[in-house]
Amino acid sequence: MQCHRIYLTALLLCIFASVAEGQSPRAAVEAYNRAAACYKKGDIDSAIAEFTRAIVISSRPGIPLRGATGVFNLDQVKVLNPLTAAAYSNRGLMRFLKRDFDGAIDDCTRALEINPRLAEAYNYRGISRSAKGDFDAALGDLNRALAIDPRSAEALNNRGVAHTAKGDYDKAVADFDQAIKLNSRLAEAYYNRGFALRERGDKDGALRDFDRALAINTRLAMAYYGRGLVWRDLKDLERAIPEFNRAIELDPQLAIAYANRGLALLRQGKDSQAEQDIGHALALDPSLKTELEQRIALVKREGQK
Repeated sequence: MQCHRIYLTALLLCIFASVAEGQSPRAAVEAYNRAAACYKKGDIDSAIAEFTRAIVISSRPGIPLRGATGVFNLDQVKVLNPLTAAAYSNRGLMRFLKRDFDGAIDDCTRALEINPRLAEAYNYRGISRSAKGDFDAALGDLNRALAIDPRSAEALNNRGVAHTAKGDYDKAVADFDQAIKLNSRLAEAYYNRGFALRERGDKDGALRDFDRALAINTRLAMAYYGRGLVWRDLKDLERAIPEFNRAIELDPQLAIAYANRGLALLRQGKDSQAEQDIGHALALDPSLKTELEQRIALVKREGQK
């Protein structure tokens, strides 16, 4: 099942901090900092609201904030300083995390209209386009991000994910190699390289990379999921299923883990448990329906031989 989660490093970089302190109203800077604090606490909705306040205040000082959360017509505000671009870019990231990919793309585009050299905005717009399946546009954005910041391990990792999705595994591995060279602690680059190596048929290399990722961070659901896929490929369901179990424990919203555990259970003849997992996977992600139907039919044909 060709299902990989896009990884990004959610860096809320205050890259305009020195400029913002001098050019932005204090209230805009405070809202921007509150947004970053909300994100770190996992409160994405509040982060979006605070980035919106920062945008409005830094764009046109003196606009009254209406209501507790603020309701603004951002199309009518005039941009006054670079803090606005950073706030748009980071609000785009927040919207990406909320799976509002169109909103994320729009925010990153606004950021780039203000500052065409903002690498993070290209990076975030790129992953949002990848999430929508527009991998060519995503690669264009990620290439631009890397032209501005060639040492961005995060952008290299995200470009590698886009290459993997397009089936360009050699290019993907090259990007992951470079990302790891730049940041040997970037666990997601290891597990994403593991997915690409698996697709190239290098099961041992894939397992090593999933293990490396987990040595850095033991709570990476996707690394356990990847190990589960490899053990399933090797027809070792007794080792595959516990890996899917752990992935689901860490990320109960990981539809692809339920789907692949369901297929493994079906191969074991545990039809009732398999049906529950597959139903849960489809409830979380209905787009898996056609592929799951094909794979279920394949498992049943193989069982009749």
